[in-house]
Amino acid sequence: MQDSSPTPAAPIDFDDLYQDARVHIPNLAWNYAAKGWFRRGETSVLFGPSNCGKSALVCHLGNCIVTGAPFFGARVRQGVVVHVGAEAPESVLDRMQAFSLNDGPEALPYIVRMRPVTLSAPDEVGKFVTELERLRHNLGQPIILIVFDTLARSIGTADENCAGAMTGIADTAGHIARQLDAHVMLVHHTGKDAKQGGRGSSALRGAVDTEISLWPTTGTVVRVAHEKQRTMRKGEARFFETQSFVLGQDEDGDDRTTVMAVDGSKPPENENADNRGAASKYDTAVLTALHIRRLRGARGSDPFKPRDILESVPPELFGPMSDENRMTTIRRVLTRLSEQKCPVVERFGQDWRLSTEAAPA
Repeated sequence: MQDSSPTPAAPIDFDDLYQDARVHIPNLAWNYAAKGWFRRGETSVLFGPSNCGKSALVCHLGNCIVTGAPFFGARVRQGVVVHVGAEAPESVLDRMQAFSLNDGPEALPYIVRMRPVTLSAPDEVGKFVTELERLRHNLGQPIILIVFDTLARSIGTADENCAGAMTGIADTAGHIARQLDAHVMLVHHTGKDAKQGGRGSSALRGAVDTEISLWPTTGTVVRVAHEKQRTMRKGEARFFETQSFVLGQDEDGDDRTTVMAVDGSKPPENENADNRGAASKYDTAVLTALHIRRLRGARGSDPFKPRDILESVPPELFGPMSDENRMTTIRRVLTRLSEQKCPVVERFGQDWRLSTEAAPA
């Protein structure tokens, strides 16, 4: 009688194209630039309104990396920083004087490129990568962070409102990150409605690994929040303050100053601009949906997703806003409500649930 059992298939050899999860061994090393914030070989967008301290925070991060100092208490990998000063390179050089990099032997080079790199021009990008490979070889040190400041001045004639164009820009940034084993950060502005995130196409947000937002609160205090982390857990919001630093005296004997960022603390609840913004139409709508959910009793205590809240809010509230931006708005409102002194909601794994500490008004 003929054996009808299946014949074992020959081993498949596709190099790295297909891999069997049964024999996979996880890589437990984060290969971070700043642990819990930015990984090498990955990309990020750091966005915020004009004059909120974006460049000051980037310089603070860069100083932490070249000196090995913690960034908001997080470990960093010490190495070289390359800051493409596409908008104001002299201003970047001025800001770095606040950190007294020459006072000790421990600081590694903080390199400012004085001309932009057009991320939509392949030949220019290829030349830039070659420059950095040569720089890395000559310095004998790894390049940990590469900053494009700002994104708008680094895309040439590409349309920032075009999804395809911005996905291409993010892909190019990712290529640079992998080639140099560095983290590539794109510094970006918000649009007319800051609550919708970075200006232009939302495809950029979907294509990068990490998204960090900056929001002014009270006085000189700025809130730093993880809006997206593809491969790491989102951390809690942190705060920094902008301070004036005297570079010296000008030709008239007046102080010439720049701005630097220093770690700060969360402002008092009644002074926090984010909480003052709780009266916005989005916050009011979310609070109403949460209140109705709480009134449902046992069902109201079940975990929920931001999508559940979005579906409870009148769609006309958002006007022509895209579905992705609507979801982003809901997530940001939930995050703000979770960070209040008496939180309305709290995270529950990947979901949310109503907090037992407070009920929405």
